[in-house]
Amino acid sequence: MYDEAFSKCQILKKALTIQDVFFRLNRLLEKLMPVLTPLGVILGLVLGQHIAHLKPWVIWLFAFITLSGALGLEISDFKKILINPLPVILIFVCAHVITPLAAFVLGNLVFPGQNDIVTGYILLAAIPIAVASYIWTSIYYGNGALTLTMIFLDTLLAPLVTPFIVRTLTSSDIVLDTTGMVVSLFAMVVIPSIIGVLANHFSRNRLRESVAGYCKPVSKIALLVVIAINTSQIADRIYPDFSLVRMALANVVLTVSGFLLAYGISRLIRVEKETQVSMTFASGMRNISAAMVLAINFFPAGTAIPVITGVVLQQTISALIGYFLFARHRQSRAAAGL
Repeated sequence: MYDEAFSKCQILKKALTIQDVFFRLNRLLEKLMPVLTPLGVILGLVLGQHIAHLKPWVIWLFAFITLSGALGLEISDFKKILINPLPVILIFVCAHVITPLAAFVLGNLVFPGQNDIVTGYILLAAIPIAVASYIWTSIYYGNGALTLTMIFLDTLLAPLVTPFIVRTLTSSDIVLDTTGMVVSLFAMVVIPSIIGVLANHFSRNRLRESVAGYCKPVSKIALLVVIAINTSQIADRIYPDFSLVRMALANVVLTVSGFLLAYGISRLIRVEKETQVSMTFASGMRNISAAMVLAINFFPAGTAIPVITGVVLQQTISALIGYFLFARHRQSRAAAGL
């Protein structure tokens, strides 16, 4: 009997050790987020056709990423946020009305007549809010419940919102597979999100406290793999020239403007600092990996290039925005031990 109890203690100790390893790995990957996504692009360009055949895995990997994020959601969080829906409404307007219009105008100014590229910028602005925005919200002590609620609601609306925005703003000579886009969005983001939320709810948050901890670092590695595989599909069509620099600069302007717009509105309506953090990151960050999948599968080849440059830049810009806008808030909260 003593041997059996000792054996159980050893197994428990081993399990705790594994959990600790996953926790530390996740913390490390969070710190590396600004370089993790550009690394995926580099791997895709270098490996090219050696990994291009893995394309069928992308939707499954992305569904796992979405499911992992959804395991952190609680239905009760939605109820609290929806009592005061103004921040949610403003985030949606910033993300899916003002920013797509800005993308349309900027794209046509910088790349007149190049409809594929303009469509790429519109797609970037039309795609749902990034799950990674919750990571940055957590790092800078924002309102996590607001960010998670907005991610979930935006994800559910994606099959309607994304095709509508793209169809409305895109040039008529771009042929869109709207049905395929909707089906992919359901498979990659909507269904995994619903499964994750319901699984967490019916397990009474036990999945969030146990399984989600193991999924977080794995999902970040899966994101790296998704980006690499998608980039490999167009590796032979990307050439370092001035047009690529222009695309990158346009992406910087569009992305930074999205962050600053939401931040300015949050200051204007005088919400607390935690809500300012959430509104800024939720409005400014897009699920660019999903945009890559859609661009590769349902749009002309040129559409994917602005998306690729967005992948390279988004996390780095997010890190800089957080530092310049919310570093003092983070330091004060950390000093208070909150």
